[in-house]
Amino acid sequence: MDENKISENLENTENNEVSVVKKDENPNKITLFEIFVLFLLLICVALYISPNFLIKAENRKYAQIQTNAAIFTSKALSEFSANPKMKASVISNKLVEELNAVNKNPFSKKQPAYCVLAKCECEGCVKINPDDKTNSITVEANTKDSILLIRTVIQPPSFVTYTRDLTELEKQSKKRKK
Repeated sequence: MDENKISENLENTENNEVSVVKKDENPNKITLFEIFVLFLLLICVALYISPNFLIKAENRKYAQIQTNAAIFTSKALSEFSANPKMKASVISNKLVEELNAVNKNPFSKKQPAYCVLAKCECEGCVKINPDDKTNSITVEANTKDSILLIRTVIQPPSFVTYTRDLTELEKQSKKRKK
């Protein structure tokens, strides 16, 4: 009988070892269901956070459009002051060609940053409308929803340029030193 007990004990210990090994393997494995639940949680968090990032990116694009319009306005004012007899349409066409080579459209890299109003059908473009009768240029830009983002009217006598004559200031400072 002792032999039977010993053989039973040996079988029991072998079974216990096998069962212990099986118990150790199962808790460490990640099931497919757990991966699916984690994936759903990540999607929910991403959808909760993403509108903030999208709004910020869109605002940066609108700021770039406003910058493009300001650059055009500055260049047009300098052209008007350098050539007061030049027509608005000539100045605007010249600047559109010049600035499209340098500046980019923030919404689409394939479309131009500036366009003359008669040919303009793009999103993110600064629309230029020259008027030779009044010798003025209207600069406009809209959002995706066609809300006016910026509008500037450039007319040569309507701006004032203040420049200080540095030679007169130098003469005055020399007189004071004497």
